[in-house]
Amino acid sequence: MDPGFRSLLYREPHLYDLVFPDADNSLGRMCREAFRRYLPAPPRSALDIGCGSGQFLASLAETVDDCWGVDLLEEHVAYAAARHPRLRVVQGDMRDVRLDRAFALITSFGNALSYALTDLDLARTAATWAAHATRGTLLIADVLNARSYLDGDGFRERIEGCVDVPGFRAASVSTHTLDRAARRLTRTRVWRIAGQADPVVDWAEYRLVFPDELTRLCEAAGFQVCGLFDNRELRPTELAGRAGAGPDVGGLRGRKLYVFARYAGGEATPCPG
Repeated sequence: MDPGFRSLLYREPHLYDLVFPDADNSLGRMCREAFRRYLPAPPRSALDIGCGSGQFLASLAETVDDCWGVDLLEEHVAYAAARHPRLRVVQGDMRDVRLDRAFALITSFGNALSYALTDLDLARTAATWAAHATRGTLLIADVLNARSYLDGDGFRERIEGCVDVPGFRAASVSTHTLDRAARRLTRTRVWRIAGQADPVVDWAEYRLVFPDELTRLCEAAGFQVCGLFDNRELRPTELAGRAGAGPDVGGLRGRKLYVFARYAGGEATPCPG
């Protein structure tokens, strides 16, 4: 897969961990609540597709013994393997990677699914989920919410950000364009980093997905959707998303959908909870 992105934080994964530390472990708390709601017992194996720096997977490995990660970028695989030696991390394209085994939990965060820009890319990625699932496997994935961008307050042409943490100080300006017909968001982000004379320019293109579209994608791959939310607290809403007013270095905060689905292999199986 030719990456539809160019990112300073991806090229230097340690910076990603500094900029997005998830200090309150909100992602982990969301997953533990999902285990309570949708699984009869906590998972004993996990696969994180688009694992990035390995930050989330490492936190998951504190309670899940058998943790694997897949990422497209060599920089991420090398960094995650060196920083988190307990993890098994391999390089692969989310559309066709096959590890020849199944997992009790499959996750995909950090907008990985949003990099699947076409219907075919989405379907192939969902087929990868199914290829690593067995009956009862829980899938948890996020994607940029088309309702937030196309119908709500998600789209903003310009977003300024600032990062000031030990080891990294920078200002950023993100500019966005929106192709409503294709449901694609393009972001250009310029970093001005303390101590560096020249700016660094990022670029990324994302697919926006509607809630019902995400449900159909999961169902077509053999998963039954147990829950669909636009927040990590799993509060029922109208799934419109709220951009919020807090710091937003990525320019994507509050604009995601989170899906929770169990693999049934085409058979109707009621979700717990």
